[in-house]
Amino acid sequence: MRSLWRSISWKNLPRHKILLSGTAGNGMDRNGALALEAGQLTAIAPVLIRRHPHTHIVNVWLIVVVLVGAVIAVADGLTRVSIFDRQEAWNGPLEYVPYQGAFLFAGLTLPLTIAYARRARVALTEGLFLWFVLCTAAYARDFSYIRLPGTPLFVTDVTLLLLIFSVYFLRRSRQPGIPMAMGLFLSMFLGAGALSAARGFLGHREAMVVLRDSALVVYPLFLLVGYHLFRSWLSIKRMAVWFLLGTTLSALAGLAWFISVPEERRFIYFGIYILIALVGTVIAMESGLLRPRVGWIFTGVLCLGLMLANARSLFVSLAILLLVRLLRERSAHKKIRVAHSVLILVTAAVMVSLAAFVFLRTDAGRDFAERSAEELASGVLNTRQDANWQFRLSAWKEAWRRFEEYPFAGEGFGIPFTFEGLSLDNDPRPHNTFLTVLYKMGLAGFLPLLALLSYFLWSTIGAAPRNFEIRRVALLQIVVSAQLAFLLYGTANLMLESPFLAALFWATLGLGLRIVRMLNLGRLLQKEAHAH
Repeated sequence: MRSLWRSISWKNLPRHKILLSGTAGNGMDRNGALALEAGQLTAIAPVLIRRHPHTHIVNVWLIVVVLVGAVIAVADGLTRVSIFDRQEAWNGPLEYVPYQGAFLFAGLTLPLTIAYARRARVALTEGLFLWFVLCTAAYARDFSYIRLPGTPLFVTDVTLLLLIFSVYFLRRSRQPGIPMAMGLFLSMFLGAGALSAARGFLGHREAMVVLRDSALVVYPLFLLVGYHLFRSWLSIKRMAVWFLLGTTLSALAGLAWFISVPEERRFIYFGIYILIALVGTVIAMESGLLRPRVGWIFTGVLCLGLMLANARSLFVSLAILLLVRLLRERSAHKKIRVAHSVLILVTAAVMVSLAAFVFLRTDAGRDFAERSAEELASGVLNTRQDANWQFRLSAWKEAWRRFEEYPFAGEGFGIPFTFEGLSLDNDPRPHNTFLTVLYKMGLAGFLPLLALLSYFLWSTIGAAPRNFEIRRVALLQIVVSAQLAFLLYGTANLMLESPFLAALFWATLGLGLRIVRMLNLGRLLQKEAHAH
């Protein structure tokens, strides 16, 4: 195989053919595999899979990043007060003041990440994205709403601009674009968003509200970043490690906050990243990508974080993801593997043990466990008296009513989401990200979004069985599980509207498409090598 890679040369490229175009013999078949003429695979391999210097993911600078981040996260959690006593209440992104720990965390880890990138011999652009992933996973909204003084530009916006500029203007590497169908659906979605924004400005609506709503069609550009930035297996694994470390630091901060103010309802807001990291860790251990002794440590911390997040949508999503994985394994193997069943049982036992040890052995823990159980029972068994569930039902009805008024193009951007009976005045939106797209952008925006997500699931889920003998297919399974978790979470929460969720959602979607292409090319390269 090494000799095959050495034989790859740009001189072998056909001069008058467009790589991966839709023409016969140089495109993709209906299963997503490359349909190329014999002998062309070795010519295009560098375009799709970049060789990376043989460096370790963990080096001394990553250890320093984790140690510094852990100190800041724990200290920040121990010094927090009750959310009701905090002066910086949520009144919108421009008025929100993040926790001081988020500023300190972002400011100190940025130069350390640059030092890590130099030591690991990776591009500065990739290092910037690793820093962004770490901070977003660790601090979510508090990091995302750090903004440039005197401007409406947030750190997520600045990072997106730098990454897009680097990928498309500085690197100038010859690489194929995203699949044609995905590009078409994405362009239609962006076009519908541009129309909604134009209607908002022409209708003389509040400019800042129009710009805030435009996040729906700005952050999908992270899809292009996720697709083009990571073109080696090592870089993909590196990003997964940084995401896992970020979520672990988030769980430590939540635990410290619990110790400081145990009467809070939840100690980790937006715990969807905790859920994704937990499921990904289990899959990585099962496939052999992560050593069990290390994996179980992360699993224990993440289980604790999931409990501290205390969100019913997360618990329901976890149950659905486990069920889907069990059914998927049964479909792929005709029977459930014994090792997999044992792993699921052990995971459940660890979660129960953590709950019993951490919460039931202390007075504060017992009180928190009782409150959580009552809230879960209220949301599942007694929904008529559950205020959160009733708010969502009212908000969903209002969103549907607005959609019925403007079914094709939606009401446009810039109109606050207020309605009769709503006691909040901070424009909460309907807490269903798909209904938000539907009533603001109408069918013109919702149908391309639905097609885009359907194409992604069809491509990624279909690619897994074809590459099941390759261990790296576990990375694709992790990405698919992450996307399913996002989609389930978005049915009852904000997601595409929020920069700290939308950015990694779209980046992961682009990464999934890249992994599919790399797996397909790797399998065909192996076949060609065996044929010769």
